[in-house]
Amino acid sequence: MRGQVPQIPTCLTTYDLISGGATGWVLRVSDGIALKYCVYERFVNFQTENESYDLFQQRDPPPSILQSFLRLPGLNFMPLMAVNLEQRIHSNQDRDLRKSRCLKVLRIEPTTKIGQWAAELAGAIAWLESIGVVHGDLRPANILLDQHDHIKLADFDSVAKMGSMNPGNGAPWVRLRGREGFGSFGLYDACSEQFAFGSILHFMTTGIELYEDKGSEVLDMLENLELPELGDSALDKLTVKCWMGGFATLADLAMAAGLLDGAEGAKGGTRFDDEYMNKMKAQCQELLEGKLAGIQFDAARVEAGKNARQ
Repeated sequence: MRGQVPQIPTCLTTYDLISGGATGWVLRVSDGIALKYCVYERFVNFQTENESYDLFQQRDPPPSILQSFLRLPGLNFMPLMAVNLEQRIHSNQDRDLRKSRCLKVLRIEPTTKIGQWAAELAGAIAWLESIGVVHGDLRPANILLDQHDHIKLADFDSVAKMGSMNPGNGAPWVRLRGREGFGSFGLYDACSEQFAFGSILHFMTTGIELYEDKGSEVLDMLENLELPELGDSALDKLTVKCWMGGFATLADLAMAAGLLDGAEGAKGGTRFDDEYMNKMKAQCQELLEGKLAGIQFDAARVEAGKNARQ
């Protein structure tokens, strides 16, 4: 396996590692199937994600919400996606990989494609709002693209109730709101999520992360709403309105995004039907009984994770 990391069971070492994050490693285990395997120390967060998928499955999520085939403690079998949004935009840049920064933007995605993505992402976060939660970690690396170039919002280990305390995120996907009370980053609400949405939209329309070349002062700049001047295009106007918290609800944002040039393309997103989901779930169970039969969790570590949640 390329890029092998510790704590992965022997039965997984022959599979390609797609990504490795704080909560789990994602591996390609079969055609169309990715397995997210828990980092033991993040079992609590991993269970939050699995429970989020349990909730979503009961509520008929839109196509722009990633689905899950099968979930077990420390395991999550999901559809294999092509790439994430961060990788897609970075592929349009000349990057200094050592310093992890953009040297030159080589290409901007078509306006109609950005309009489609904006409508899909806005629809996803508005749907989360409708069931009383926020994503909690809204950034390009957590936004996947399928083989048909449609958005699938993923990584739900930070899902939180609307109105709960916001512990913050990395800039520029969050802004300090200490002056408004309720802690440095305020509460999770329509303002917090649409600010992240605005920065993601800016990332798509400019081809570069907002203030990527800045240092630790970025959060102070964002708190003071020291933002770049943008043009008069519909995408730029929507970006600024989101940064300024101009939408009372995320449903209002989704309605506005649905009017963008290219937004009609969002209707082509694929939501798997029950027949397909059951078929893929059966394949995942076959893997667990066959090639992945060696997957085992340290019961003591799992129990420690459970106790930490109580």
